[in-house]
Amino acid sequence: MGLKKFNRYFIYILSLFIISLGASLSIKANLGTSPLICLPYVSSLITKLTVGEVMFVFTLIFIFIQIVLLRKDFEKRQYLQLIVGTIFSAFVDFSLMLVNFINPTDYISQMALLLFSCLVVAFGVLLEIQTEIVYLPADGVIVAISKVLKKEFSIVKPFVDTSMVVLAAILSVIFLGYLAGVREGTVISAIIIGPIVKVLKKYLDSFILKLIE
Repeated sequence: MGLKKFNRYFIYILSLFIISLGASLSIKANLGTSPLICLPYVSSLITKLTVGEVMFVFTLIFIFIQIVLLRKDFEKRQYLQLIVGTIFSAFVDFSLMLVNFINPTDYISQMALLLFSCLVVAFGVLLEIQTEIVYLPADGVIVAISKVLKKEFSIVKPFVDTSMVVLAAILSVIFLGYLAGVREGTVISAIIIGPIVKVLKKYLDSFILKLIE
């Protein structure tokens, strides 16, 4: 394996860890998690499983949805999402363990942590996008819906994210009796992560490409 190819795969795996770390930080901020992890987080509270364990279950569900939607157009290499989803799920639990000591006690520190988590997730997403190896299962569903509806990814993603958040809110109220994981931080994350990725891409794009191309 050439150095550039090794760098590409290494950076891809690193991106999964960074995204999981950002998601874990958003949980610790306790102002509402990002749409990516909102539904798994609420499901973990309901089922008493770890967030990572629930993420793995959703990995299987998301891959199945893609197969149903795309059928013969589902690329064989996208079965690698099973491996990617497993790694990401493990990273989520590991990241939560790493940040377990972080417990902000006031709203300002909670908001600061939330905003930092958005920056971390955005950086991870940038690395993931640039390596172009295989989709995260959640993104794979959005891509599949985009292909079926013949709409751009950027148009479909907000609707899918919103649906996930609404479902998480409904499940938390029904099964927990209160609204868990969905607060102003969820909205903030949904709004600013995309623009942060664009800003980071502007300044870091050329450096990342030098490593992988």
